[in-house]
Parts: sequence; C-alpha cells; structure tokens
Amino acid sequence: MVADGLVDSAGERWKVHKKSGAEVAEVRLGGQSVLVAKPRVYMNESGRQIGPLAKFYSVAPTDLIVIHDELDIDFGLVRLKRGGGEGGHNGLRSISQVMGTRDYLRVRMGIGRPPGRQDPADFVLKPFPSADRAEVELMIRNGCDAVELLVSQDLESAQNTVHAW
Repeated sequence: MVADGLVDSAGERWKVHKKSGAEVAEVRLGGQSVLVAKPRVYMNESGRQIGPLAKFYSVAPTDLIVIHDELDIDFGLVRLKRGGGEGGHNGLRSISQVMGTRDYLRVRMGIGRPPGRQDPADFVLKPFPSADRAEVELMIRNGCDAVELLVSQDLESAQNTVHAW
C-alpha cells in the first residue's frame, strides 16, 4: 500500500521489470530519483524478485529500503531501523538470504497483534476492517513520508522525526 502511495503521488505507473518479474516505477523523492519495487510473488518469497532487481540496478544492501508489516508494533505506528532480526517474518528472511545480509533499512508498519487466539498468519492476510479505514490511510501517508525522509536524511534524523509522530 505504501509503495502504491509513493508511485501514485508521483503520478507514475507500474511496469513489470523483465529480468526480476517485480513491478517497478521510478519516482522522485527528496530530490533524488528512486526505484520503487513491488514483488509479484507471495511476501514469503519476495527475495526471489528483490535479489535480481537489486543486482540489475547495482543496489547495495545498505541502500535498500524494505517496507513491511510488523506485528510487534501497535496498529498505525511507523518505525524505522537498519538491520536486526526477522522476528519470524518470512518475507524479511527471504530478502536477507538473497541480499546476504540483514543490514538494510526497514520501514516497519505497525499492525499490532491479532485479537484473541487468532493465528498471526491468518491475521496478516486479512484486509483491514472498514472501521479502521481512516487510520490505515494515515498510516500509509506516514509510511510514504518515512520513506522520503530515509531517502533525504540519515537514519537517525529520520527516526527522530518519524518516531515522534
């Protein structure tokens, strides 16, 4: 959703990158040209397309920004970090394997824990409830702003801004 927001706000359109199979769009963020990519495979296998794409465009792992859902952050919050564990997130595990490191930037979109005894896998695959629509839209805008800050500032400065929201 955040990737779509970045591309839509730039007035660009997605196209399929032939060598990786991912959808890509070039946008301007923070005065720089940035490639936004959206894998067209299951999240758990996203490294399959991110790895070849990073190789084709010579993107170092330290320049990669991965936007992902995060169960361990309250719903609606956005947090930034570099590296760290995957916390059971198979999509991050897939990306770390193909990149050969966990040392990439992360925009962590808080979705909170599932209610009751609901299986976390089922929880992350369900659409957001319509009652949360306004909060989801705000979270997406904040995610887009966070990505732009990471592109235009250093991590610590971006964190100081984003973590104060």
